[in-house]
Amino acid sequence: MRSVSIAGAYETRHGALKEQSFRDLIIEAGNGAVRDAGIDRKEIQAVYVGNYAGNEFNGQNTAASLAATVLGLGDKPAIRFEGACASGGLAVRQAFLAVASGQYDTVLALGVEKMNGLDPATTMQIVARGQDQDFEGGYCISGPSGFALNAVRHMHEFGTTREQMAMVAEKNFYHGSLNPYAHKQKEVKLERIIKAPPVSYPFGIHDVSLVTDAAAAVIVTTAEKARSLRKDAVRIMGSGQGGDYFTIAMKDSSTRFDATIRAAEEAFGMANVKRDDVDVLECHDCFTITEIINIEDLGFVEKGKGGPFTQEGHTRLGGKLPVNTSGGLKAKGHPIGCTGVGQIVEMTFQLRDQADRRQVANARTALTHVLGGPGAVSVVHVLQRDE
Repeated sequence: MRSVSIAGAYETRHGALKEQSFRDLIIEAGNGAVRDAGIDRKEIQAVYVGNYAGNEFNGQNTAASLAATVLGLGDKPAIRFEGACASGGLAVRQAFLAVASGQYDTVLALGVEKMNGLDPATTMQIVARGQDQDFEGGYCISGPSGFALNAVRHMHEFGTTREQMAMVAEKNFYHGSLNPYAHKQKEVKLERIIKAPPVSYPFGIHDVSLVTDAAAAVIVTTAEKARSLRKDAVRIMGSGQGGDYFTIAMKDSSTRFDATIRAAEEAFGMANVKRDDVDVLECHDCFTITEIINIEDLGFVEKGKGGPFTQEGHTRLGGKLPVNTSGGLKAKGHPIGCTGVGQIVEMTFQLRDQADRRQVANARTALTHVLGGPGAVSVVHVLQRDE
């Protein structure tokens, strides 16, 4: 396999962007990544797009061909990838594999979601279709209620507390307050998070991710070409994808996500780096318990210790392992198909030393992680400064 790097990275502002259409977001992010790389777009050989539900949110199918067309790449192969919240991660992974295998030399990977615009009830119905509709989605199992089952079981088995989960949110809102791209750029006090109106026990409104519009894009190319374009290119050292049963009732455990464990094993094996080498990471925090479980499943802390690790401040900027410096899905937001690409952009900024007030000092190795649907698909990438 050939060495692969990120030569260009860009993301739009995240939020309820009434003034920007689905098409507008694609144009801004795609052109931004091309400019950041300093590449002639004629050298891009394929366009890979992560998008969850543009057909329902925006009445637009075949999003990849649309993206290629509006970016002046309409004659290039274009593919849309959908894996619920992991859609963007899948697009980057497939771009990585295409370049690593020699199929293409340069691929534009883009993630986009325009979620705001419909009435809230309809929006939530569309989001809930990431669950097994025949057997569970029609019986009140949704994102909040499904992950609440994980939370309650984790609390029962390991003593994880409501306060520890709230600390995930408080930390991520703090990080988001430092991020000019974030949907919510304001700190929220821990007491307010704990006492917030309930959603599904033990979650309050600040434990859940935001409904967000945004797009992000990266130029994925050979390491050799990336070095010719910029001195601070970022290598994709490893990429992994894991799967697990889509139906919650068929899973082996409620306190781990086996798809994450499998994806991490593949990514770290390919990258040939250790967990201790990772300086900063973005992991899926669709709900506060999810970040706690994910840092366990990724192998950074012992199973059941994610809550205390968070409570001790280790995942905060300045801690042993800063997690979700962007603000994560809590504060940066969760434009579903965009999220996985946006994580790559954030870690690229960190490894280039371009993260401003949220910069992790001397960051050399980073990780990104997304988890799609009810823990059915996970994608992990290990990134490193190309030195």
